[in-house]
Amino acid sequence: MKINTIPPQTTFSANQYTAHNKAQLDKQMHFTQQLNSALDATERTQPDKDIAASIGVDYQGISDQARNYYQVARDNAYKRVDLGLPEKDQQIQLYQETMSEIMAMPIEVNVEPHEVNEALLFNNLGIDFLAYKALKIRVEMLDLTEQEIHNDKALPDYEKDKLKDKVDELKARLKEAIDTLLGDSEDVPLETNSNRTADDVFSLYQPT
Repeated sequence: MKINTIPPQTTFSANQYTAHNKAQLDKQMHFTQQLNSALDATERTQPDKDIAASIGVDYQGISDQARNYYQVARDNAYKRVDLGLPEKDQQIQLYQETMSEIMAMPIEVNVEPHEVNEALLFNNLGIDFLAYKALKIRVEMLDLTEQEIHNDKALPDYEKDKLKDKVDELKARLKEAIDTLLGDSEDVPLETNSNRTADDVFSLYQPT
């Protein structure tokens, strides 16, 4: 089954649109392609629920995409660590640089088969699902950072607490960006959200 999220009776011509409208159309076409790819994957493979349970599939937990991006963030952060510092200070700097990388690194996301219904709902509401998912992945990456800090046996508790406070601050900033994207912010009207990308929303909460 293919989904066309553009009304079939409408014929689009490049000469009929401003640059803004063309950008909106391109975004809509990209979303439709993502959605159809996810539907194709769903139709090709319908996993048995018992098998999914036996291999520990947990869609409520940290996504594989977040874990993969987190590893990239840590690898990039490590390159900026001052190896001349004492070992404890190197570890603290690694966490700090990882958090900075998580907040700044580019993230590309796809619509997964299990997300098709949610993506359609977002589209019907005029909300950019891919932008929403990218912000959620950053939150998941910060969750992984917090988990790693918590499990670090080399750092004293007071150093862990300072790092966790920073994680909480960044997560709050991202969650506020998500609220803005969903139209839950009092500062941004809902009708403006369909024109926002993840970068547009996220930039509102970057430190100045």
